[in-house]
Amino acid sequence: MSYFLATRALRAGSLLARARSFTANPSESIASEEIRSNAATTDPLAAAPGETFRACDLEVQRSNHGLSLPEDLTKLSFGHDFAPHQLSVQWSSDRGWGRPVVKAIEDITLHPSAPVFHYGLGCFEGMKAYASECKEGDVLMFRPEMNMERLRFSMGRLNLPSFDTSELLGCLKRLLKEDNDFVPRAPGYSLYLRPFAIGTNAFLGVAPATECEIRVITCPVGPYYPTGLVPIDLLLDEDHVRAFPGGTGQYKVGGNYAPTLEHLHRAKDFGCKQVLYTIPGAAAVLGGARGGSRYISECGAMNMFFLLENGKTGVRELVTPPLDGTILGGVTRDSILQLCREWDEFVVSERMISVEEIQTHARGGTLVEVFGSGTACVVQPVSSLIRENGERLETRKGLRKKDKVSERAYKALTDIQYGRIHHPWSESIY
Repeated sequence: MSYFLATRALRAGSLLARARSFTANPSESIASEEIRSNAATTDPLAAAPGETFRACDLEVQRSNHGLSLPEDLTKLSFGHDFAPHQLSVQWSSDRGWGRPVVKAIEDITLHPSAPVFHYGLGCFEGMKAYASECKEGDVLMFRPEMNMERLRFSMGRLNLPSFDTSELLGCLKRLLKEDNDFVPRAPGYSLYLRPFAIGTNAFLGVAPATECEIRVITCPVGPYYPTGLVPIDLLLDEDHVRAFPGGTGQYKVGGNYAPTLEHLHRAKDFGCKQVLYTIPGAAAVLGGARGGSRYISECGAMNMFFLLENGKTGVRELVTPPLDGTILGGVTRDSILQLCREWDEFVVSERMISVEEIQTHARGGTLVEVFGSGTACVVQPVSSLIRENGERLETRKGLRKKDKVSERAYKALTDIQYGRIHHPWSESIY
């Protein structure tokens, strides 16, 4: 066995036994002190303290677009319909950050050698703005400071410059004020926000970007579940990994997503909507061959939760994989963990969970619930995990709606997001 494989395996064993947790304070950073420290030490081009763009310097170049939302909101198509304005702020190594601008949405013109095209120097965020159901005309965001911090965290991993997250949030609020009319005023509808950062300089070579740009585009979207939560099947992939210890799984970079498209296409052959990835245990890696225990990772676009029941004691445990460096620290994930711990009705754990453990619970009828979480869906119930040999690992049938953790979490989160209840996680743009 090579030194490279042995070193990777030892690191895998170490990381699989560890878990990084988010702060429990919603006003604090999404990243632990260790993560922030690592990002800083690996980001030599990060802006020094005080070197950032400012929301107070933002310029608005209003577009005479003449656009409006369709009268029939059901005609909105996710990812196809866009609001008329965007936010843009540019950076260069010799001039630093420029002045942020809200302007008409337009195509990006770049030299074909730009590093975003060749070396994947790009990262992004996903978040939403909601029309308040309690205050006419108000627009709310859900824990937006966590998305701002995670974008900076991802940019640091790509050696892109740092910035003051509160200033970007201020600019984002100004963009939303400009396109307030494109936040749909209907139950379940929202304005999806896509901040992203890319390396833009003209240079063909593997090197830190000397120019980059942050942009934010938005698109009005309809409810993910027009008729209520609908369970799906997931293909359980026991051959491939989405991310590996020491890699970029905890960062929201494009390179984590493009390689999953082939597997997503294959999932359709099994009648599945998405793929649930697994990662080999240290013993399997050291063996250098197929077989051995594999542990749950995440879907291509969701964090995962498993509600297990002890067949002897009846004690229930909600399990989600830990933030070991392979898992994206989802805002919805963190919110569900905090809510469930506040309920104090079952054990809540961030730990490794093997395919064998899930199989045992499924066969014993104690796999109570499985669901994913993410910005787009909030909560996605799962009815079965489908293995490539055809075996179905099914969740318990016959649960009442009010007894499902997925249903309760979905209602609690959407009540906060739409302002039905007052909560510090909901932040007005005004």
